[in-house]
Amino acid sequence: MWIVTDRGFFSVVDKGEPEGCLCVRARVREDLENLCQLESLTSYADTIEESRFSDYRFRIHVKREDWVKAAAVLAEQIDYDNFKNAVKARQGRERAGVYTQVWNDLYGMQEPFAR
Repeated sequence: MWIVTDRGFFSVVDKGEPEGCLCVRARVREDLENLCQLESLTSYADTIEESRFSDYRFRIHVKREDWVKAAAVLAEQIDYDNFKNAVKARQGRERAGVYTQVWNDLYGMQEPFAR
């Protein structure tokens, strides 16, 4: 699962180990640090791993139930009417520009309105 939030961009996968855990990956360390501010993930803040040889440089392994709680909190905390503007306010102009490019690329997949 890819999840793009006002806290950061994450890829969440089940690598099968450690058993019962999901691997939450990020390209930017601060994204995982932001995520670990959520109550269900605070205990993972000191477990961020870094690898220069991986496509996602930073990762944590979290119990599935902790991820489910975190994802629910992320949904509950939506307090904005425009996602890109919230990203700009919380993560800055540069990150908002990256997310806007993703938005544009995905917009290109949308079929045009019928006339």
